Amino acid sequence: MNSIAKKILLLSLITVLALPISCSRGRGERPQPVEFTREHSCNVCGMIIVDFPGSKAQVHYKNNRYDTFCSTLDLFLFYHQPDRPANIKAIYVNDMGKADMEHPKGHWIDAETAFYVYGGDIMGPMGEALVPFSDIKAAEEYVKKHGGRIARFDEVKPEMLKPH
Repeated sequence: MNSIAKKILLLSLITVLALPISCSRGRGERPQPVEFTREHSCNVCGMIIVDFPGSKAQVHYKNNRYDTFCSTLDLFLFYHQPDRPANIKAIYVNDMGKADMEHPKGHWIDAETAFYVYGGDIMGPMGEALVPFSDIKAAEEYVKKHGGRIARFDEVKPEMLKPH
């Protein structure tokens, strides 16, 4: 093997080994979700978050700031705005297969991997609820009891959002 071929092989090997490191820097380590108190108000409507039932949401940014939402409906209304921040690092929602529907606390899951039930008979504080679950089976059971359909995060479109 000549020296040019060795250099190309070495550069290729370095590139392949460095790729996972450079890709993991995109979002970096995920921040921990915040537990809401009476000090937290909704970024969209201004309501005190803990005063209302249903799943809550939070968006964390690369600059270590975060926004809070009294409902997943408000999260999606915010997320679908053309001027939403581009530096999102993590989005969390309560897993309603595990959290108490009236006073959800904890059970935070990655919003982008959740299953959302919409169009059922449960209303949220700001309109029709999008009820998140970490498990498809729990979402299917919820649909059997309350009606609705299941969608993934990237399938939720503005026309599906029904505030009152």
